[in-house]
Amino acid sequence: MMRTIKYKTLDHDYYRQALALRNKVLRKPIGKDIYSENLSIEKDNDFYAVLMDNKIIATFSIFVEAPQVAHLTAFAVEPVFQRQGMGSKLLNYAIEDLKSKNFKQIKVNARSTAHEFYQKNGFEDIGGNYHDNRLGLDGYLMIYEIK
Repeated sequence: MMRTIKYKTLDHDYYRQALALRNKVLRKPIGKDIYSENLSIEKDNDFYAVLMDNKIIATFSIFVEAPQVAHLTAFAVEPVFQRQGMGSKLLNYAIEDLKSKNFKQIKVNARSTAHEFYQKNGFEDIGGNYHDNRLGLDGYLMIYEIK
């Protein structure tokens, strides 16, 4: 059974699962380890996930960047579930949640490999391509206008 949830870092089982998924999908492929990072910056974030049999198969985090502006980060989908609509489903769930809280925009620093996904889901580029020195990746700053 699949379901979509919202959770916090205090939901230890879900957060632990999310960290493992993010490490597998976002950090290991670029030779980094999420557990060596300062994760305390996430303590107030909202997290969203798609669960299958109570196991996280897709997740990301949202923090408030400015009044009515959310910033999406750390979007990871289990590889066997990629390109099956899980990410779009999760994104739509979060957009509805943010809309209900009167947010007007969602920003994301999209990796080049995810650029097309965000475009397909209504995000637009703000400026051009940039290089993230911390992660050693190219990306795009993108924005979604919540209507």
